[in-house]
Amino acid sequence: MNQHIRIMAVILLTSFILSGLLCPSASATAPIKVLLNGLPVDFDVPPIIVNGRTLVPFRAIGEALGVVVHWDEAQRKVIAEQNKLLIELPLEAHTATVNGQTVRLDVPATIRQGRTLVPLRFFSQAFGADVHWDDQSRTVTISTGPKTAYILGYYYSHSYADYKTNCQRLSGIAAKWYTLDDKGRISWQDSRRAIAAPDGYEEVLRLANLAGNEAYALIFENNSDKLHHILSDPAARRQLSRDIVDLVTAEGFTGANIDFELLREADGPNFTIFIQELAQLIHARGKKLALSLPARTNYGWHRGYDYAALGKAADQVAIMAYDYSPGQAGPQTPIYWVRDVVDYTLERIPAQKVLLGLGIYGRDWSAAGQKTVLWGPNELGNLVLDLTELLADYHPELKWDDKAMLPYFTYTDDQGQLHTVWYESIDSLKPKLDLVREKGLAGIAIWRLGYTTPEFYQLLQSCFTPQKF
Repeated sequence: MNQHIRIMAVILLTSFILSGLLCPSASATAPIKVLLNGLPVDFDVPPIIVNGRTLVPFRAIGEALGVVVHWDEAQRKVIAEQNKLLIELPLEAHTATVNGQTVRLDVPATIRQGRTLVPLRFFSQAFGADVHWDDQSRTVTISTGPKTAYILGYYYSHSYADYKTNCQRLSGIAAKWYTLDDKGRISWQDSRRAIAAPDGYEEVLRLANLAGNEAYALIFENNSDKLHHILSDPAARRQLSRDIVDLVTAEGFTGANIDFELLREADGPNFTIFIQELAQLIHARGKKLALSLPARTNYGWHRGYDYAALGKAADQVAIMAYDYSPGQAGPQTPIYWVRDVVDYTLERIPAQKVLLGLGIYGRDWSAAGQKTVLWGPNELGNLVLDLTELLADYHPELKWDDKAMLPYFTYTDDQGQLHTVWYESIDSLKPKLDLVREKGLAGIAIWRLGYTTPEFYQLLQSCFTPQKF
């Protein structure tokens, strides 16, 4: 009997051992994930691990890093170039060269399933990236650090203090100091819409020059009737174009930023003609033309804006990807919509011209109407609500919408009125900044100076280095 038990025990133990050998653990078979600046990198052939080193298809990782890569069939080696850095990786060799200097590799490049795989850590670090391996999740995280980008700040009412403090963190400003009068000529004053060139505006332009910032004169109009009358009259269009060119030349602006909103679809063709005519005149004076355009997708509003034609004429196009549906309580910058807007734009305008507009604010809706919500104390007083005060006064339960990737909450005020608040946060802005990098956009446009916080600039600095002039 004892011998029978010992035999059964040996059989069971052998079965367990064989099971462990033949059935790898879940962690051993889980796919390897690669994240570049927080975004997944897709491969047509999955990454593998050889002698503790991760190898990935060289073309996919090279393109993700912005590296020019090609395969030299004659010498059977990978060649990768970026700026003044040249890397050569011979197949199945334990050495590579970096700008002609030999470097020892732990594992060589190899071919699997018809794809050339290269050691990920060596390849990424050679181009200045930080690489981290998480064994538990089997994830490689690659960070390339801040990317040079164009950072535009819209300068409007109560923007001076923000700009003076943070001008070095920007590439340019668009000064919303101008609009149109009833005759279609440029006006410096519209108190109803808080549009005015402030006293001492020359100091702002001086700061811009010292900080290496471009400065655009933003001409704003959102009266549909006024826009119709001006754009449908060829003489009025030409006169306005001359006025704009004269303004930017006389005041020393880099160029003009045209922000015509609530444009009727029927006026779209004449708006395109106006922009094309203005582009010719302003470029002849050595100035630039920028546009601020409402967000478009294949479905929705703003069909008067011909992105392809407008983008061809302009030097820079900021897409105002906020205020998705401000008339009703809900997410105003849902990430799925912002992504659709960017995809629609890039089908019509080159990425190197495109700035993604970011609305650095939230909205509070109630039966009494709606108000703008800012992150903290500011100079705008009763014109806006302070998020920190709302949280301190009403202690609402903060919620997160996974689909929109936005925070929100509700509260009942002292009069018993229900409010709904949706807003941007550091956590909701980060995916939008990641989208700028993913799509290779020129940069971002911040609406607006006076709305920002130190936390926002810290986030911005972690992602981008401002282009300077």
